[in-house]
Amino acid sequence: MNKLQKWRALLAVPVLAAAAGTAQAATLEISITNTAQTGGFALTPLFAAFHDGNFDAFDVGSGASASVEALAEVGNASGLVADLAAQVPTAQSTVIAAPQSGPPTIDPGETSTVQIELDPGSQRFFSFLSMLVPSNDTFLANDDPLAYELFDVAGAFVGDFSIDLSATALYDAGTEVNDPTGGPAFVVGQDGTAGVAENGVIHKAESLADFAGIATPLGLLDGALIDFIGDPAAFSVARIDIRAVAPVPLPAAAFLMLGALGAIGAVRQRRLAAV
Repeated sequence: MNKLQKWRALLAVPVLAAAAGTAQAATLEISITNTAQTGGFALTPLFAAFHDGNFDAFDVGSGASASVEALAEVGNASGLVADLAAQVPTAQSTVIAAPQSGPPTIDPGETSTVQIELDPGSQRFFSFLSMLVPSNDTFLANDDPLAYELFDVAGAFVGDFSIDLSATALYDAGTEVNDPTGGPAFVVGQDGTAGVAENGVIHKAESLADFAGIATPLGLLDGALIDFIGDPAAFSVARIDIRAVAPVPLPAAAFLMLGALGAIGAVRQRRLAAV
């Protein structure tokens, strides 16, 4: 084996060993926009989870957990934050709050944004939940924990993208009877914790047309802007935009490979110079 072959053999060891290594942290910007018009529904601060694909907050056809119930009935995401930490210790979460002025909701036309540093190896997938208000227990969410992949298996960011969410992403928690006069959150004169228990299961959201004309802190609900049952796919609820705010670094293995190739090139140049 000549000297160049020895160099190649030695350099191949760390490169191969690092091939499955964890990619360096990446900073992403996550924005949630309420795409409703004035007079439509508002959204509570968005619970955003970044995980390895093993976080499943709910299942259609099953009863809601206490954490999902709290989110769906009053917009409280603290239980989901704790559930994620317990189920997937390597995961990370954030709650994207409403803009500073006005009610503590993301109102029609408003956008809220956070920047977050993620580990592409253990926080590859994105999940979210937010309460639709006013309602008794209707929430916006993704049911499939693998639906939104941020990084591929090598740790590379998949690229900037948007998630357009229609009423097909709305669910009823099955925990409280839908009644505009029976304890819905975000309705003037109503106690959001005083609804009638439904004791049902999570299912696709039902019509909330009965809420038309109900007084909210933002004004009266417009019936033409809240009835999504006729064509749920055409009823726009929100848009989530995800982008990298700085160059996303290559996986560690890629840097070692580049270094190895550079070293091999340097050895080859010295050999040619010595001839």
